[in-house]
Amino acid sequence: MTFLERILEDPDRLARLKRWSLALLVLIVVAEVTLPLVFHGGHHHFGFEGIPAFGSLYGLVSCVVIIVVSKFIGKHWLMRNEDIDDA
Repeated sequence: MTFLERILEDPDRLARLKRWSLALLVLIVVAEVTLPLVFHGGHHHFGFEGIPAFGSLYGLVSCVVIIVVSKFIGKHWLMRNEDIDDA
């Protein structure tokens, strides 16, 4: 049994791992939002770059758009009709 299997099979360890992961994620989000406000970020080329966590939000939205568009292209353009060889 590997280390990861041992952690994931024990409900107490799994709950503790979830709590620590969530706490770390919350800490990262808080740091992403508050640190640029405290240290005044630096020079921005555009006004929207001064928004706290703009880069993270832009990356998240970009990834979601890429996934949705690629699934749409795959379903409506790349997939072929099953009866195409019968003609």
